Amino acid sequence: MRKSFPLIGSVLPRLVFCLAALCCAAGLYSAAALAANFPTPAGWRADSFRFPLAFAPSIPYDGTQSVRFAPTFARFGTPAGFTHVVLWDIKPEPLEGTQLERAIAVYLDGLMDNVARGRKLDELPVPAAVNLHPMGKPAGWDDAYAGTVHTWNAFSRGEELRIEIEATTRRCAPDHLQVLLAMSMASRRDAAWKALREVRAATTCEAPAPPAGTSENPAGSPDKPGS
Repeated sequence: MRKSFPLIGSVLPRLVFCLAALCCAAGLYSAAALAANFPTPAGWRADSFRFPLAFAPSIPYDGTQSVRFAPTFARFGTPAGFTHVVLWDIKPEPLEGTQLERAIAVYLDGLMDNVARGRKLDELPVPAAVNLHPMGKPAGWDDAYAGTVHTWNAFSRGEELRIEIEATTRRCAPDHLQVLLAMSMASRRDAAWKALREVRAATTCEAPAPPAGTSENPAGSPDKPGS
């Protein structure tokens, strides 16, 4: 049986953006990197990292990762919890079907383990299970998949976490591939997905400015989440 971790009142504001704090604490991204090609809706949080990711170094990509966190990200008791968008601007890699599933699983496993260490929780080595199937391609994207992810929630009490996901990819240039991952606990029919899809639709192929450093620092003290 999976162990449940208590949430102390002062912990939640510190853990919501543990991912963001990997770079925030050391100023590892620039304003240009955050704004270059990936919009940030009003009230959302923005972050940018350089590969290799400190929490998932086995992902062998060359490029940057940008993240947009919805204000509801930390509301894990509601369907809109864990709502965020991840954009990988990388040199081309084979990323179809099972290869994309594997990359997403490694990313989420590393993220949850890193957050657990930052919170001094026992790590729960339960691999993420990612199941994708082809979906209709949004305008401007070459390939598109939808599906579910089953993992555990190191941002909360260690409970099981089911995420719905839409993953899209496109070749922007011979040396530039984009992978966009929209994720939420909400059903893909839920209103929370309107904002996720608007971010995707507004994302351009413009190459982002690189973050101003590396992603090798541990998690620090993130800002409090949106209410």
